[in-house]
Amino acid sequence: MKRELSPHGISMWRHFFDRERTVDELTHSMIRWQEQWNWDFMKINPPACYHALAWGAEYEFFNDPFHEPELRKPVITNTEDVDKIQILDPTKGELGEQLKVIRNLRVYFGSDLPMLETVFSPIEVAHRLLTGREALSSMWRRSPKAVHVLLNRITKTFTQFCLKALDAGANGIFFATKWANKDLLTWEEYTELGTTYEMQILNAMNHRGAMIVLHVCGENTYLENMLDYQVDALSYDFFANGALDPQNVAARSGKQVIGGIDPQLLGKDPKATADKCKKYQAIDKWIAGPSCVVPPGVSDQAIEEFLTHLAIDQPRF
Repeated sequence: MKRELSPHGISMWRHFFDRERTVDELTHSMIRWQEQWNWDFMKINPPACYHALAWGAEYEFFNDPFHEPELRKPVITNTEDVDKIQILDPTKGELGEQLKVIRNLRVYFGSDLPMLETVFSPIEVAHRLLTGREALSSMWRRSPKAVHVLLNRITKTFTQFCLKALDAGANGIFFATKWANKDLLTWEEYTELGTTYEMQILNAMNHRGAMIVLHVCGENTYLENMLDYQVDALSYDFFANGALDPQNVAARSGKQVIGGIDPQLLGKDPKATADKCKKYQAIDKWIAGPSCVVPPGVSDQAIEEFLTHLAIDQPRF
């Protein structure tokens, strides 16, 4: 039977920039974070660049908890470089390392804790193989065929990776995109470059009965057009410009909604963060979670104060 996330549960996630590069570092960081707070589900949070590292992008990692890895050498600098992006064996290289982390965490926590591997939409992965979003947009304008070749190979690789993640012990995926944004693409463009490829991954996961959380990041998103995605929960910033009312999203979609924790306010005023969050307790399908990753500067004291003020009666494993 398919696992479900606990209604009115809670989880948070953050990066550990100085201790997430290796299998051991990421495993231990995730264990420490989960044991400290006993979240109702774990979003496994690898370095965001792991998707690009798999194809040989070069990033510099820093021994500094506040310093995100920086791109030093992208894989793609021109259209011809798309040929460098081949379909990968997900059991090897950087992706194979992520599977080891999942196996380690499942062995440590046993079968009860729901665990979701963080995976980006293929279009989200694509721009990380270049120098950024504008570089991908420019390539799309110059050579749409090359971009489709790129997205196809990324999709085939990550479809297999997601299935292997289930075999390794994950219950599903936390599937994220920031490209479903009215300031970046029209909906027709997103349908072509985003949805077309996302559905291949989501269909494969649904065929396996996996748990899927769709995270639509940022402001002015196309979430309203994505309510019929075959996923279990919709995660987004409840407070962003153009954000849909989560009560309405839950009612219209029939899905759980994850959000309500303002990560930027959390470190400054935990009580105000909890007060903003409490109004969502009336939503039957609500799960408390951050709008995006919790900044590394948020202290344990702030999280403890927030949880005390929020006072959700949470099921715990």
